[in-house]
Amino acid sequence: MKINVVSDLNAKYPNGIEAQKEKLEAEGHTIIQKGRKNIRYYVKDYENSLFDLK
Repeated sequence: MKINVVSDLNAKYPNGIEAQKEKLEAEGHTIIQKGRKNIRYYVKDYENSLFDLK
């Protein structure tokens, strides 16, 4: 799963945003929606799930 730096979901990901939302919510993440005309979806508090790969 690919999340960019600002935690928004990528519509170009295979199966679109709905598939990303479903998988992320199954992993325990909370997805929030922002905007009225240009709706974007973000992972809430994604920083808490990051870890160092070193």
